[in-house]
Amino acid sequence: MDSAEKSTPAERAATGFPPNAVHLVRTTQQITMQLSQMADQKASILMGATFVVFTLAVGQARSGGGALSMPLTILATFSFLSALLAVSAVLPRVGKAPPVVYRDGKDHSNILFFGRFAQMEEDDYIAAVKARLRNEEDMYETMLRDTYQNGIVLARRKYRYLAYAYRLFVVGLTLTFVAFGVEMARLWGQ
Repeated sequence: MDSAEKSTPAERAATGFPPNAVHLVRTTQQITMQLSQMADQKASILMGATFVVFTLAVGQARSGGGALSMPLTILATFSFLSALLAVSAVLPRVGKAPPVVYRDGKDHSNILFFGRFAQMEEDDYIAAVKARLRNEEDMYETMLRDTYQNGIVLARRKYRYLAYAYRLFVVGLTLTFVAFGVEMARLWGQ
């Protein structure tokens, strides 16, 4: 017998949520955090790769790239720009605390966001979290608001900049290959 069968219809109606609703919310939060970690790892890998390529391309160009100076310059430029975008994907952006959102006489801001609670006194933070834990609907709203805002950061910032960084790196590699082919054709034609 599961928990849904153990509770009475009056208890289920009082909460307004099925017993397993919390599992959906928790799973969504966990997936969002995993996606954030994956974005950070991908950005770190891309930063490492592009910095190595940039360093090697600049080193080769300085040591007399000769006929290959144009492909090396293209490769170095696109690697550097791609690295900047990858850094932008993981660069923390912390400014002033987000505004407190009041509706119905209650604080509806994201109390789980560190930028919000870092501006509060510890006792005020604890009291605010406890107040939300007393009501199941407030608790769900808090969790969902946090998940939503983390998802917005993922979609509008991390994954967007990461996609730009990868695309720019691929464009740079393609242009480098084309420039290399042109230089080789020119050298063979002499």
